[in-house]
Formats: sequence, C-alpha cells, structure tokens
Amino acid sequence: MIFFSDDIKNKIVDESEIGEILDKLEQFKNDTEMIFNYFNFGSIGIDYIENLLNNKAIKTAYYCNEEKFVIRSCPSCMIYSRQNKKNSDTIIYYIMVISTDKEFRNKGYATKLINGFIEKIKDETKNINKNVKIVLSSLDEVVSYYHKIGFEAVDCSFENYPYFKYFEKYDEDKIYTIMELNI
Repeated sequence: MIFFSDDIKNKIVDESEIGEILDKLEQFKNDTEMIFNYFNFGSIGIDYIENLLNNKAIKTAYYCNEEKFVIRSCPSCMIYSRQNKKNSDTIIYYIMVISTDKEFRNKGYATKLINGFIEKIKDETKNINKNVKIVLSSLDEVVSYYHKIGFEAVDCSFENYPYFKYFEKYDEDKIYTIMELNI
C-alpha cells in the first residue's frame, strides 16, 4: 500500500491526543530521515538527504507491505516536490530520490511506488486545466528502467532544470539524464 507524508501527518494530528502531536510528528520526521539515510548509505550523501527533507516544499511517499503505515515495513520510498507556478501552464512533480532497501531491490517495489504516485497525480489533477508532468534526474545506469515505465529522456544538463541545481551537487564524473513523463 502507498502512503504519502501529508496524509500521515494529517492522521497524526487528527487521531493523537493534543499533548502527543508534536512528539509524534517529530518521531515521523526522525523515522523519515532514518529510512532515507539507511536505504541510500554509501550512494547518496546524508547532507543531500537532510537538505531535501528540511525543505518545506518537499514531500515523501512510501510503499508499505502493511495495510497500516509502519515505516519499518516500507521497502521503497521517494522524496518529491510539486511545483505549480502561477504564470506557468504546467504543473511539475520533481522526483528527487527513489530508494529501495537493498534486500528488496529488483522485486518491483519501486515500480509499484512510482505507478501509485502516477495514479495519485492523475487523480489530483484530473480537473485542472494545465499540463502535468513528472521530472527526474537519472544516473545513466537506470535510464532504461525509467524508460520502461514511460519516462522519456529529454536533457543531459541541469541548466534547464534549476530546481535540481538548487539541491543537487553536480558530479562531473557521472552522466545524468533528465527524464520526463507527461501525465
């Protein structure tokens, strides 16, 4: 089942005693940092993850093996942001990180998470008269994976994607591909 951070936070606020809300929200924040740092240890810097998670525009999503959200039962998770500028005719969802626990990789959990994310976006934007797309920055070795889901390679530079440049430390030794999926 897929869970989104806004829904998780709202449930904490709606169902917790007044005196427990701040502690439970802080625990959720700490658990979120823990899972992303654990899943990405050695491949994505802790500073990058924390910089993303501390930004107010950032949201998270989780694929969970339980019907009820239990963060330690989530084999795959993502960090994303929705950008809807007033003067733009396009709503852009930026996927900043998709992570899967090493023991659960290549079992379809990230694909289930992405497909659920796409369905949520379609539902959220069905009555909006704007173009909608998902954009992500992919390392060269996983471009074919995103292509199978429907993403198209559109650029190899962050120059036209300042949102990525704001967060990501560009590594000249790596090949990046900007990919988009029109919804």
